[in-house]
Amino acid sequence: MTAPVQTENRLHPQNLRTLTLRSFLLGLRDNMVRAVWQPFVLSLGASMSLLGLLESIGGFGGIVSTAMLPLGGWLSDRHGRKRFLTVSNLLMMGGLAIYVLADRSRHWQWLLPGVVLVGLTAIARPAADSMTAESATPDARGRAFGLVNTFYAISGVIAPAAGGFLASRYGFLSVLLLGLGVEAGTFVFSSTLLRETLPSQGRQPAVAADLIAMLRRSLTPPARLRAFYVAVTIDAFAFGMGTQIISGLLSKTYHFTPFQLGLLASVGSVTWAIPQLFFGRKVDQHGCVPFLILSEFISVVVLTGWLLVRSFGAFLVLQTLWGVAVATWMPSFLSWITNSISEGQRAEELGRLGAFRGLLSFPAPYLGGLLFDAFGFRGPILANLVGAVIVIVVMWLFVREPEPA
Repeated sequence: MTAPVQTENRLHPQNLRTLTLRSFLLGLRDNMVRAVWQPFVLSLGASMSLLGLLESIGGFGGIVSTAMLPLGGWLSDRHGRKRFLTVSNLLMMGGLAIYVLADRSRHWQWLLPGVVLVGLTAIARPAADSMTAESATPDARGRAFGLVNTFYAISGVIAPAAGGFLASRYGFLSVLLLGLGVEAGTFVFSSTLLRETLPSQGRQPAVAADLIAMLRRSLTPPARLRAFYVAVTIDAFAFGMGTQIISGLLSKTYHFTPFQLGLLASVGSVTWAIPQLFFGRKVDQHGCVPFLILSEFISVVVLTGWLLVRSFGAFLVLQTLWGVAVATWMPSFLSWITNSISEGQRAEELGRLGAFRGLLSFPAPYLGGLLFDAFGFRGPILANLVGAVIVIVVMWLFVREPEPA
């Protein structure tokens, strides 16, 4: 019982500071590029349903990303965490380079291999979350995730608006090239300063039969985690239909400019960053489930507002609440799952959870695009709202505080 504790204490807080700076750098790239990604796709002649299809392939919950999660988690528990974080930087650089080619050629078809490469970067997600958990003691993980996510959010205070401004003034190419440069810098930083958190004696053996067995059980979550799996999967499907394509929806429906979309993202990042550490501490003190439910409730308020308002100013006000919803969700979600899993299986289980969510929810952005084509803005947002209400009910009735493995 002593070895895992020594492993987790040994790298705290030095490695946590490194992970926090890495999160900030990734946030700069992510927030700049994401702020203009959907209007960029539409500018190449793609429809909303095609935009949704691209998100379903290589977006955050896309099928490529989903396939990488269990594989990345399984490999990370056997070969360590660090190498997968640096590999993801290289994959992202390749994806952004192809986006540049799409911009120069004015053919959206180039986006298909680009989104595949971007989707492959999900191989690092279980390793990154596990490394964060292993860089803090168990009773401080809510604060650790809060710290890392706060600096990601801080990067989003200026980066989305800056990206939108650059796209409006100089074109989408300027944002893509800047994002490529930041990703290259993050690769150098991560490969140089990051320290491994999973010692060789704590790693699982790499046996092909174990990989096959893990892939088979990806759709059968452990009984004690089943209610949580179901709740967060419904959440992923619901928000995939609406919130995941909101920039494209607003661009198509209300003709918001890239700068306006970037400003919306920046405002959300401010209200995400400011309370993040506060909610991280509260999760450590009072548990995860109340804050998961609170996040969904705030989201219901925001989604209802989106159905009622029309002006950019009103959407800007609602975006402040959206940031608070994210700030309550992230530390409670990550603390719940990491505190439920033993150290040697943490990345694998994080990958399994991502696979379970992704395999059942990856079509959601495409369905959201189809709902927009059929019913306009209200179609995907109303579907998102109904799903969020269902998640609240499931969380309230069936999800309990995590039980240590």
